[in-house]
Amino acid sequence: MLTVIAGIAEMWIDEGRLTLIAGQSLLIPAQQKHGFRNVGTETLYIQAVLASPIFEATFEGAAEPVRRWLPAAP
Repeated sequence: MLTVIAGIAEMWIDEGRLTLIAGQSLLIPAQQKHGFRNVGTETLYIQAVLASPIFEATFEGAAEPVRRWLPAAP
């Protein structure tokens, strides 16, 4: 889920595009290509809430994930 905290964002899922303002959110289905960009004149602040059983953080140029979080064993 991406939520605009301040500013104006153009967000997209596949070919669909929306313009969102502060207080509005976009729920992104799993496995969908998506993104956003600032289309306003002020700084854009976005809150991203990620729900995944596995999350990997990578940095540009890294050959493999640098961090990997897995759910705790039951």
